[in-house]
Amino acid sequence: MNRLTKVASASSIAVGLILGSGITAANAEEAPDSAEAVFTEFVDALKVDAKTDAALTEQFDDLPPAEQERVADAIEANPLSVMEFDAGAPTLTAGTGTTAQPALAHNVASSIKSAAHHNIATTKRASARNAASGLHIQTAAAAPRYTATYPVNASLFGITTGTFNMRYVFEATSTNVTRNLECTGWFTGVAGVWNISTSQSNYVSGGQGTCAVKYNMSLAFKGSFFSANKQQQLVYKGTKLTSASLKNI
Repeated sequence: MNRLTKVASASSIAVGLILGSGITAANAEEAPDSAEAVFTEFVDALKVDAKTDAALTEQFDDLPPAEQERVADAIEANPLSVMEFDAGAPTLTAGTGTTAQPALAHNVASSIKSAAHHNIATTKRASARNAASGLHIQTAAAAPRYTATYPVNASLFGITTGTFNMRYVFEATSTNVTRNLECTGWFTGVAGVWNISTSQSNYVSGGQGTCAVKYNMSLAFKGSFFSANKQQQLVYKGTKLTSASLKNI
């Protein structure tokens, strides 16, 4: 039953009681809150800043009355249902990998310096050994490091109220992810009635690296609790983005 039907039913009950039994209007069933009152209570619960509050209220006031009723009914049924999720484009930033065996490199340099005090034959042999060791160091060095970031805005009427953030750090060649270093997700923005917990998982398979963050969201509004679960995910094959998503789970 929508808001307009509720109002009509409440009015019918009130009239019937008044005419049939003499009960005063004060004892009749109370009409539900107006659409404007429901929306105002919802925005107050979000605890957004004054600028965002004013912008949201202005957008709601500009809606036709029938659309205001629809939004208010949706908020009362499940406040999470009126939120929109707008994904930005993931960005990938290159960094510098660390040398895997710095101690070995230092030992090779010391060996080269000591070899200079030996005869020519010994020096040639030491140089050959050091050259071989140097080649090994180059092979063992870590692949370049990359950091991928992926923001998804939670908004209402196109006005951002919070952001799901993801950071995925990994080592990779141009064609293969070789190691995951970090997979992190968090929500920033209004606190209000939101309660969000996160859990992360990541793996590398066949040169493809995956970072996934699950958000368990709950919301208290007008004495009721609502929940929704979402998963934000990034997948890279080397330095090439394979997929980026935020979906219900």
